Amino acid sequence: MKNIIKKGLVSITMSMMLFVTIPTSTINANNKLNLHNHAKAVAAMNLNTGHFLYTKNANKRYAIASTTKLMTLYLTINKINHERNGWNHRVRISNNLSKMSKSPDLGNVRLVSGRKYTVRTLYRASLIASSNPSAITLGKWVGGSNHHFINMMNAQAKQWHINHQAHFVSSSGLENNDLYRYGIRYGKYHDYNRVSARAITTIASHLLKLYPNIVNDAKHRVEYMGHQKMKNENELLKGGYNYQPSLHVDGLKTGYTPLAGYCLVSTSKLPNHNHLIVTTLNDRQGSYDQARLIHKIQSNILKGQN
Repeated sequence: MKNIIKKGLVSITMSMMLFVTIPTSTINANNKLNLHNHAKAVAAMNLNTGHFLYTKNANKRYAIASTTKLMTLYLTINKINHERNGWNHRVRISNNLSKMSKSPDLGNVRLVSGRKYTVRTLYRASLIASSNPSAITLGKWVGGSNHHFINMMNAQAKQWHINHQAHFVSSSGLENNDLYRYGIRYGKYHDYNRVSARAITTIASHLLKLYPNIVNDAKHRVEYMGHQKMKNENELLKGGYNYQPSLHVDGLKTGYTPLAGYCLVSTSKLPNHNHLIVTTLNDRQGSYDQARLIHKIQSNILKGQN
């Protein structure tokens, strides 16, 4: 009788294992890598294979701040690719977003009300300076309205089968309690983007495949929009206080709000190896923690363990 029960339990266990969707590479990598870090969630992906090399709480949704802009930029570039002369299309800045651009906490780059800026200029401001008004303006251009664009973001997440790990209410990454005062409203006042580390890494991978040249724009620490200096807050890039040449970091997007904490999606490429994407969410040690993570994962890759 005991043998029958035991065989039955083994059969049930084996059947349940067939429905586990986590890639084997993730399980093996987590067993082999002892990556102590302070982030609430981590995901590391080999861009070329799509395999996750390391995860930590990667399926749990968190606030992701301006790393949200990776989805906004994906949809923007997708439209550009289907528009004649899309990069040079000029978009008018609304009065409320011009006001937001002058906020010391939410703006980063000043935009003049009523003035038209090229899509390329707004793209660069969103990517490099993490300009929230620029990202929102791009979203409105792509979707026709902010509301429709947020629907597009959620529809795209569903198309990539990450909708259960990604819920968007904002194209910039700002929480609704900041957006409401500028008349940007989607969802309830206390709502915010809730996205997992695995999902935002997946979004980054699609963006990189759609527009690989983005790393050539994202790797610059300082750029200018007219006379305005745009600073990239990714401290793993050359000139940053956690820059290490051996890591070969070339992007991609930072994010911070008090709710989300420090968020970072980094890309790096060792010579003769595939691109690596590493995402950390709500990491109190920020880029320092990521530098350690990237170093350990790259070391593992060089040893042929991933």
